Amino acid sequence: MIMIASSVNRFIDASIIKFIVCAFVGLLLVEVKPSAAQTSRDEVISLTLPFELHLKKSGPVRLAGLLYDKDATALNSYVKAGDKVRVRLLSDQPDRYGRKPAHVYLADKRWLQGELVRDAHATPYPYEDEEDNIRDLYTLERPASHDALKDNIPLNSFAIVKGTVRDVAHVKNTTYLNFGENWRTDFTVKVVKQNHKFFKHFGFNLDTLKGQTLRIRGWVSKQNGPMIEARHPTQIEVIKP
Repeated sequence: MIMIASSVNRFIDASIIKFIVCAFVGLLLVEVKPSAAQTSRDEVISLTLPFELHLKKSGPVRLAGLLYDKDATALNSYVKAGDKVRVRLLSDQPDRYGRKPAHVYLADKRWLQGELVRDAHATPYPYEDEEDNIRDLYTLERPASHDALKDNIPLNSFAIVKGTVRDVAHVKNTTYLNFGENWRTDFTVKVVKQNHKFFKHFGFNLDTLKGQTLRIRGWVSKQNGPMIEARHPTQIEVIKP
């Protein structure tokens, strides 16, 4: 009886181990399944310049992470009606124009956004909730940057500005990255209190940026000198020597 009980115990132990292993594998599959499910096959019905596609299943989509340039026409060179594509929707909620933000992959597996940026036909920009993959687009880009210490930074328009942070200042819970000697006239980057959480979440310590060379993109306003408000850390690239 002792031998039988021992055999039964070994059987139970083995079964329990098998169950745990299967459950663990199952959990892993559950973890990866949503990522795979985000991408689906689709067909292009028509194009709307500069960066919109009407798809058979997904409907109208907008290429996520690209600065909208009404004069851009390069999309026609990469995709056409009838093409098979894979689509990764970033949201099921359409914008006010009825479009959903998406990443699109061509039949030969090329990333459509990446191709447009690599060939200098599009500029990446991390719109809210479209920050994923934006740094991948930066690696493909060869941007023409404005010098932070020059006076030709365009006001009231989008710009990419490059320079070295001279000082980091905190005033009433707002952080300022000053690039020149005189903050009243020189280029500055502003991060307001409610956006500090994004920088902390990404491990981005603004105080450590003093002396660092940055590339910052966004809309330039005039607040004393030219200024860009950084709402998310993906607007800022640290340029290594």
